[in-house]
Amino acid sequence: MSLLQTFKGATLYFAESKHISVEAAEEDQTEEEESLLNSFDVDDREAAGTLRFSTTNAGEDNVKKKKLKHSMVHHNQLASSLQAASEGVVIGTTLSDYQRYWNQFKEFCVTIDKVQVASEIDKLFPDLPAEFPMWIALWIMDK
Repeated sequence: MSLLQTFKGATLYFAESKHISVEAAEEDQTEEEESLLNSFDVDDREAAGTLRFSTTNAGEDNVKKKKLKHSMVHHNQLASSLQAASEGVVIGTTLSDYQRYWNQFKEFCVTIDKVQVASEIDKLFPDLPAEFPMWIALWIMDK
């Protein structure tokens, strides 16, 4: 068996990777680094005992009250977590990153034939189509 046959799968992946831009690879790496740093924050908060989880009693008689309570705790908890995670995050590159993501999304909308040119996306606001959240989900899934 030749060395090329032994590493056939690796050769295939290498050939496919030639079509990935350096910018795309850098963006993926940046996102992975952010995810890793966020996981460290979660671990630290758990170790310090400041990580909170929703605890609702499944045996409550009043189902509506239970759902409302759970919803309130859940949303308050999410808002608190978002605020804590956002502290010190908006730095010089944050806004440029947001703009870069927005431009990528607009280009994606062209590729899925939702608009003819990317700049048309900006003109949709404030009357966004009902399918707009689906476009965002598709873009995220495509990444």
